[in-house]
Formats: sequence, structure tokens, C-alpha cells
Amino acid sequence: MFTDDLATPTRVETLIELIRSDESRRWSSETLGQLLQPDTLPDVKPSRPQSTRMLRAAAELGLIKVTDAGNVVLTVRGDSRSTGELVREAIDEQVLGKTDVEPFFAPFYSFILGLGKLASVERTYAEWVKDFAAVYPPAAGANQFNKDKLTGLHRWFRYAGLGWYDPRSVFHCNPYERLRRRLPCIFRSERELPAAVFMSRLAERCPELDGGTIFLEANPAYDPASHRCTLGLGHALVELHLDRVLRLHCPPDSDGWDIRDAAARRDATYLRSERIYRVEWLPGEEAA
Repeated sequence: MFTDDLATPTRVETLIELIRSDESRRWSSETLGQLLQPDTLPDVKPSRPQSTRMLRAAAELGLIKVTDAGNVVLTVRGDSRSTGELVREAIDEQVLGKTDVEPFFAPFYSFILGLGKLASVERTYAEWVKDFAAVYPPAAGANQFNKDKLTGLHRWFRYAGLGWYDPRSVFHCNPYERLRRRLPCIFRSERELPAAVFMSRLAERCPELDGGTIFLEANPAYDPASHRCTLGLGHALVELHLDRVLRLHCPPDSDGWDIRDAAARRDATYLRSERIYRVEWLPGEEAA
């Protein structure tokens, strides 16, 4: 697990930026370590733990690999996207999409997403750990979920576009950016989907969100047949609608997915009820 180590989003981006500055160069782990933690810095240990853990995090995210000759190379060479975009896509695929690299990242997020308003109740680290382990048995296994792991996850949640922190430092789930990144693979070649199809594909492409396999494992009491969006997902959908990224069609007679927890203000055109009938994707029409 890289999140309970010294790897942070900024440090991982710095590593990737350094290698991208000259992709044709033969970068060794030793050279990168010396550049990231030069001897002129105070208290630098010979093992250079920060750079070592940054390298490990980037490798676990699938962004770099070490060749047989011992060189560190990017797996995304020549990609025109920003380093931040590359790292977040790696998080989407390697961390939120499965639990191999990070066994608790996606499940713990699913757990707090499923709590709804109760997630905003202040808890100690020990209480969070206890409550999570009570519903997600792997958290109490040999590789136990603990305060250090929880602290590490919080370094990455906001970076991954999963929510925000209030002045009390309480995290509020809102997967706006996460969902926005996945819209192309949810809609595929289509621009409009029935709500049921949209939510089914969302659960497939974002398994940590409502109805996904990871979400269901972390929320055993959740009833998929209720068709009621969690507070966090509801807020994300409504905000994407207001920003003209999506268009939610909620006619008065709809029996589709319920977004009442998001308390969206109704209008006379689209949000005419609390239930989504169909969803449009509006690429290129985002609000300025």
C-alpha cells in the first residue's frame, strides 16, 4: 500500500514530471533518488526513503517500470496529457477500479459514501477504524486497517476528485471529478441513456460508487432495489447537471433513480421531480 507511506500526490507528480522532462534519458533509481533528495538537503538518509517510496508508488500505479538493465521508464511515454491527468487515470484504473494495489482505498470510500449524512458526524480515527471493520471483514484481517492507513487515504481522496473537506476537516463525499472522467466509457458512442442503463454502467465503471461490486461489499445493508442515490453521488450528478456536463431528465411521472438526498432545486424544464428518467451527456457544452 503506497498511501500509508511517504508517497503523496505532489511527490508522485514531481517524480513523473522529472522523468518526462527527458524521456529519452536513461534514468536509474539511484539518479532519480539523488535528484529528488539531494545530499544538500538536511538529514537525508543514504536510503533516501521518500524517493524510494515515490518510485514504488509510481510503479504500483503502473506509471513506471524498471527494465532488465535497471532503467526506470514511463509506461505512458509520449502521452500529451498533463501529469496530473495521467496520475488520476492510474488511480481510476489501479486503485478505484480494484483492490489489488490498495485493499482499503476504494472500500473505505464506498463505506463513507454509503453513510450519507452520517458521514459528516465527527469521529476519532479509532472510531472510523472500528466502524469500518464492523461492516468490512477484510479490514480486521491480517493486514488490519488502522489510523496510519486512514491518514494516508485522506492524502489522496480529494486529489482523486472524490470529495471535499469542510472547515472541521471532515470529508464529504462528492465524486464529481471521478464521475466526469468516466463519462466517455459510461456513454461510449451514445449521448443519451435511460437512467437504469446509466446507473448500471456507472456501477460497472466505478465499482466503488452506488451499486458497484466494491460499494456493495462495503455496504452490506444497502438495497439496490431502492434505486436511491447516495447523498454524495446525488450531489455529483446535480452539480454535473448545473455545469451542463450532464442533463438530468426528471419528469413528474418518473420512477427512475431517486436523488432526493441531494435536495436539488427543481425547475420547470428538466428537474421536475426527484427521480431521473434519462441522462444526457453534453460534451463541449460545459458552463464557463
